Amino acid sequence: MKKELLIASALVGSVGLAGIAEAGSMSLSGSQKIGIAGSDSDATSSSATKAALIQSNLSGSVSETTDSGIKLSTGFTVLNESTSAASNNPSGLTLTFTDGSKLDLLKAGNASGSHDVAPPAGGLEGALGYSSVNAAPGGIDFVTSSDNVGFEYHSVADAMGITGLKWGISASFNDEASADSNGALDTGYGVGVTYVTSAGDTSVTVGAGYSAQDYIGTSLTKDEAGGHFGVSAVTGDLTVAAAFGSGDTVGTTTTPTQNDMEATEMGIKYVSGDITFNVGYLSSSGTDNSFGAKVATKDEKKQTSASVDYVIASGVTGTIGYRDQEGKNEGTVTTNDSGSSWYIGANISF
Repeated sequence: MKKELLIASALVGSVGLAGIAEAGSMSLSGSQKIGIAGSDSDATSSSATKAALIQSNLSGSVSETTDSGIKLSTGFTVLNESTSAASNNPSGLTLTFTDGSKLDLLKAGNASGSHDVAPPAGGLEGALGYSSVNAAPGGIDFVTSSDNVGFEYHSVADAMGITGLKWGISASFNDEASADSNGALDTGYGVGVTYVTSAGDTSVTVGAGYSAQDYIGTSLTKDEAGGHFGVSAVTGDLTVAAAFGSGDTVGTTTTPTQNDMEATEMGIKYVSGDITFNVGYLSSSGTDNSFGAKVATKDEKKQTSASVDYVIASGVTGTIGYRDQEGKNEGTVTTNDSGSSWYIGANISF
């Protein structure tokens, strides 16, 4: 309880600072994606699909600055483009200090994931999905679990007097988690670092992170721990990046699992005026073992994606995308998970 009381004290002390206006400043932002998405799996019957795709997003943010210069901000999502129904997905509280550092309190996230290098990939909507039994990760930052009771600190730019360095640290606390056969997240932490430098005309970004979480489970034999590392190089209009992640994760669904995973991502982006070309590649694998069990056979995901974005007008971008993929469960190709997808549409944002 001591950790929770410390966080509560920080919240009360921050909100109670003098000089906060009676009403915070509020802004809305959002987007509407409109297009046609199609896919063709390798299954033998009724494998090709084509449908209209319309997705809406509406988010709000609220902020205010105290007389001492500390900015307090939070937000919420009314419509999420990944769902068709209205939702209320609120954010936690963020304190931005006068030196540029930030402290996220409640629903803060994981510092390891905040410092991953995300290689370019083809933009696509409504793509062919993977079966829920495929445990292979969809990216490098799969070890980023956290509890809503916690914090994440973001350092200033050029931290510790080192030009181009930023770092972060996070922790979450759920000491009262209930032990059951499905497992439950107890406590955890994450650390991450990003370093930006130059080599001639090339800007180089290096990102890395590590995260570990303790779980409560009656038959769990290992907890969650892992890290990632990535490099991105930008020369003029060309970006080339690659990243790798490896570690153990814990699944606490109705069929609980402890997983050994790894993933590699690579990508290229080229900008020519109003046109952006993206090409990406993902290769990942993971075992989905029952608590206490260990098997050698892995699930796998391999996919290559490409897209072309064109800025039609301010706030309006058209996209043509394509992806080819293969999924394996326990070493056997699953035809419903394997095949190709395409998308033609536009994104209107405000």
